[in-house]
Amino acid sequence: MSQLSQLLARLPEGKDVHMSTMGHVLWVCWQGNLPQAVNQTLLNYGGMLVGEEHGQAIWFFFTDDVFLALARLRIWGNFNELPVSIELFPGRLQLSSKREASLLVDGILSSQEIHPRETLDIWIHPKSREGRNVLPGITFANATGQQGMASVAWAEPEVDVRMPYSSTQAWFAVLHPLGSPLDKAFQAGWSNMFIKLEGLLQELKIKSIVQEGFVMLAMDNLLMLRTFMRKYLETFDKEKLDEGEYWPCVCVVADRNNLNFNSDLPKKIGLKWDNLMPDFPYLSYRNAYLLGEGFSVRDLRYTGGQTSMDSWCNVLLDENRISSRSIPLIMSGQLAAGAAGGSCFYCGLPNHSAAECPTRTYFPSRAETWQQVEGMDLEVINEAFRRIETVLSEKGVEGFDELLEGEEPTTVLLQAIFDLNGPCQLRNVPRNWLYRMREPDPDEDKPARDESPAWDLLEKLSRSAPEELSELDKEIVQTIARHQRDPRLRMVRAFLQIERGDTTQALNSFREAAGMTPWPSLQAWNEYLQGRLLEEQGQLAQASTLYTQVLRVMPQWREVMYRGIICRVKMGFAEQVLDQVVELVRAEPEYFNRFLIDPALERGRLLVLSALFDLWEEARKNAENEKSAVHAMQERLMAWFPEDHPVQGRLGQRVHALDALGKVDNYMAFFRMVRQRPQLEKELEESIQREVEELRNRYKSYLDVLEEIRDEASWFPFPSALRDFSADFNSSAGIINWAFASNFNEAETFKRAQNAIPRLDELLQNLKTRLKFLRTVRDGTLFGLTMLRTFMWVEIVGLVLCFVGVPVIVFWGEKMGLGWLKYLLGENQWSIQKVLVIIVTILAVGVGALRTTLVFDRKREKLLEQAREQRQKAQQTRIESIRKQRLAEAKKLRRQQEAAQQLENRRQLKARMQG
Repeated sequence: MSQLSQLLARLPEGKDVHMSTMGHVLWVCWQGNLPQAVNQTLLNYGGMLVGEEHGQAIWFFFTDDVFLALARLRIWGNFNELPVSIELFPGRLQLSSKREASLLVDGILSSQEIHPRETLDIWIHPKSREGRNVLPGITFANATGQQGMASVAWAEPEVDVRMPYSSTQAWFAVLHPLGSPLDKAFQAGWSNMFIKLEGLLQELKIKSIVQEGFVMLAMDNLLMLRTFMRKYLETFDKEKLDEGEYWPCVCVVADRNNLNFNSDLPKKIGLKWDNLMPDFPYLSYRNAYLLGEGFSVRDLRYTGGQTSMDSWCNVLLDENRISSRSIPLIMSGQLAAGAAGGSCFYCGLPNHSAAECPTRTYFPSRAETWQQVEGMDLEVINEAFRRIETVLSEKGVEGFDELLEGEEPTTVLLQAIFDLNGPCQLRNVPRNWLYRMREPDPDEDKPARDESPAWDLLEKLSRSAPEELSELDKEIVQTIARHQRDPRLRMVRAFLQIERGDTTQALNSFREAAGMTPWPSLQAWNEYLQGRLLEEQGQLAQASTLYTQVLRVMPQWREVMYRGIICRVKMGFAEQVLDQVVELVRAEPEYFNRFLIDPALERGRLLVLSALFDLWEEARKNAENEKSAVHAMQERLMAWFPEDHPVQGRLGQRVHALDALGKVDNYMAFFRMVRQRPQLEKELEESIQREVEELRNRYKSYLDVLEEIRDEASWFPFPSALRDFSADFNSSAGIINWAFASNFNEAETFKRAQNAIPRLDELLQNLKTRLKFLRTVRDGTLFGLTMLRTFMWVEIVGLVLCFVGVPVIVFWGEKMGLGWLKYLLGENQWSIQKVLVIIVTILAVGVGALRTTLVFDRKREKLLEQAREQRQKAQQTRIESIRKQRLAEAKKLRRQQEAAQQLENRRQLKARMQG
């Protein structure tokens, strides 16, 4: 049993409908294996297979040829076993912007069930029969539906087996080679290609007419059209042909309808042949889907709202590399569609004139715009083009004001599109005059404007409405008469003439300005502006030649090379400049996004996007390879530094930005990720080494501070009072000893050492605070002891002199010739002796204080030096002990390894002997 609802559920949902059309829906159900003749018949009569699963399929037909297909099947079923059940009913085919097909059918019909029988059953819905009573050889008879089918007046076809039932569809194909018939390259290339084309037409027996550079072909049925399209695309595949066997050629396939097969056919089709892209045939969507499997359908551009099935598209073979190797960009039709020579001189867009261009009063071009485009995902760019198309379709030129407001991706993308032709826009003229076509340095002072009246006239021009241009032109002419040697006045007049539509006079004005300009760069700029004017007039060959001349003068000016490539693409020779496109992008990667979003590439977009795809994929693969390195860099950064560390603030944001670039589907994002990652990784490694060295030096300074504290506190007379001091000292020493015994080149150790710094700072601060008290007590004690020692010696000597000298004078003064002193002492010798004791004591105190003051610092330093020497000796002894211990351990380990090796050698020897 087949259920239509199951088959419809497998189709994409009917959202984002890009185009739709009413037609015939054919529901085919079968038992076992479906005969190939059924599918082939439906294909040959213009059927489009929408969905298929086991035992059932659903087809869509654009025309009434479906009845002819059913008639052929009915005849074939009369003579062959055909266990197939077919329903025909009306429905709507819907195609999304991604060309996903879905069907919209009546709810009653979608819930049907069918049990295929052993014979061919065909049921036709009454609405499908309306107006079809005059089909030659086909009538309709009432039929009873099966259980599970919709309760409507079904009918079955009755056919006349004598009728041929040939398809009514037919087509004309028109080929038109590019270039001038007088060109030698054209004559050689097209002649060689036409010889191969003639062979193909003779092989397929296709009628043709050759007239005035056009080759017209008649296709009588879908099979012939499908065969020709495949043969044509395979035969003239540029990648398979040798040089000289191919020439760019436009191919258009149109329905025969009321057209006649004669020399007027190219005019009757109604296309502008000079705007069409070569190499990829143009068909309506309806005809493109009739080609069936093996062909890829490519939109010309995105247009707002629903597109008709009769709109033009391109087709190419599935095996063509462009089918799978092309960037899926959607270009807005409002930005790309337009007549040749009818685009705006300033921005190149076809939907307005130069006098209406938004760039006239917009701010000057900024490098930041392209930097923002580099961070836009391809899908974001496509969505921005969709919004541009929607707004411009609704509001026209006035929609630019809405689109250019804000900071959303649509605004950025439109600003970038306007910047594509920045060198020829009014808003950038002042900067070009000031800096003479060079890029100013970021910190460079802005040059002062001179007294030329061109500045005021340029500003007036940017503010003038179209009806005010005549008066302004008169003012400019009068000013030129007064300042005949100022080329800038002629440039202003040239821009004014462009806005008035007088392109011939504008060209002459630019030419005069170029001849009067003393600076080569500004002269080249004026010649470039002449090239832009010729380009927008459609004189592409002359413009390309002029760009080449400018490039010889200023080879570093990539913009001129870019415009030359655009001219060749507009001429239809995109294939010839693809190498230049790749070369320019490799030299200046920023130009990738220019080629990507430039509406001027309409005539060669598929080829250019295919050429860019290889660069895109190369950059994507390189970025994919870099992602692991970026993630490792993130992990390394997090492993080494906490969130609040200065290195995290300096490098963390850049690493996260680099990781984000790898997630953006944009060539420049990939390119910058690949280019910036090694540099950023180098900075990270340098930062780690610098931080490690700074941390090591910091711990060295901590060690010096701790040693100074220890030296200061080493000679303290009251060890029992150092309990808290010793605890803090030991904690600090433990942290510092651990740090010097650790490897700071390990992230965990480094972070642990970093985290220990606050605690170490606190401990050392406490030690310094306590050291002030200890130093006071120590110095006071040392001072007191030193003074006491001096005092004792002076006191003892003085007392000895007093107690010995006075009795000696009393008893032996006369003998020693000191009788006068004896009589002076008289009878009060003990009182005098007391006075002398007091004097000696005072003198001892004074001498002790004076001497202690003089020798205190030296004595203190001596004591500290002795303590330091003792510490160093103890430390050296400890180091030597550790060294000896390590040597002993190494020697022991070496002996163990030698013993193990000898044991292994004996085991191997024994094994060999046993073997």
